Amino acid sequence: MSTVQLSNVSVDKGEGGLVTLNIEVAPETVRAARQRALKAWSKRLRVPGFRPGHIPPNIVLRQVGEESLAQSVSDDLVPKIYQEALQQTELVPLERATVDELPFDAFEGDKPLNLIAHVIVRPEIDLGNLEGLELSRPAIEIGDEDVNTGLESLRNERAQLKDIEGRGAQNGDVLSAELQVYIDGQARSDEPAPLRAFILGESGFTPNIDEHLLDARLDEERRFTLTYPDDFQDEELAGKEAEFAVKITALKERLLPELNDEFAQAAGAENIDGLRQQMKQFLQARKEREANEAMRTELVQKVVEGATLEVPGELVGRRAHNRFHAFEHELQHRESTLDDYLTETNQSREEFEASLAEEIAGELKQELVLDEIAQKQNVEVT
Repeated sequence: MSTVQLSNVSVDKGEGGLVTLNIEVAPETVRAARQRALKAWSKRLRVPGFRPGHIPPNIVLRQVGEESLAQSVSDDLVPKIYQEALQQTELVPLERATVDELPFDAFEGDKPLNLIAHVIVRPEIDLGNLEGLELSRPAIEIGDEDVNTGLESLRNERAQLKDIEGRGAQNGDVLSAELQVYIDGQARSDEPAPLRAFILGESGFTPNIDEHLLDARLDEERRFTLTYPDDFQDEELAGKEAEFAVKITALKERLLPELNDEFAQAAGAENIDGLRQQMKQFLQARKEREANEAMRTELVQKVVEGATLEVPGELVGRRAHNRFHAFEHELQHRESTLDDYLTETNQSREEFEASLAEEIAGELKQELVLDEIAQKQNVEVT
């Protein structure tokens, strides 16, 4: 039997999934909670002439004060009231509720206690027809070319680097360099920027500087002119011609191990044929995992698309707000700012916030639909 007695509970539905619970609590429930609080305080207080737990209520009240007693009653009673109201209304909260502040004299127990709680609740969900959904799964075939590519990647992972002497840089060599960019003869920074080590011919830099560094030697500086693409992420540079000054600070060649039995044994196989078989099995298992994951993703997408529900806009807004500020903090750790990020991604703050809200709305819809399926199928996590 519930320890709280509610005289009345009414539900006012607002927008975005937010509802307001207007709860009236019977005075006898408040009085009982008040007596429990007085008894608890009586056990904690030390009053000369009285044993703990046997201090008269009027002396307890004089010692702790009406406001502290009301706080104790509130801490005990309000969660129970809220839970009882949820049970009676059969509402399922998605977030912690907020309760309007009450004056401490509301807990005196002489009159009904009126409590107002605001909470985002789970919407009604129509899963639609889950029968007969069709999924596609690609055929998985691992050929000799796939195995060769895998073994070549393995060789590259185990490559050793050796300083180059007597020749200039060639495609496939590993370079480190310092870069300075000049626009209209003016340097973009006070000091050249160190470039991370990169493989010549595979650097991915924009504009492509690789071809201008062929045959460059250690400590040599190359100067050349290139034009940034019109859609370059830094608008100050987009479409502009610039002079590049690149100084080679390290020049190394990659020494790839021979693909032989010795290499295979170092990789954990008996011989090269065994290594090829292991690589084929590894690639097969990876493709199987990818295919299964793709099927799961496709299945969830089909189920979510077939479901009908109103995603709580209020919850989307709250989660978007939290994620937005978390992202700002992450940028600070990277020594960057939101303005820098917006410039790099060529979007406004409003566009970023809108895309964030859309992303969270999709996540929340999927979360709610999968939870509904779990309840309907009586899925329990062991």
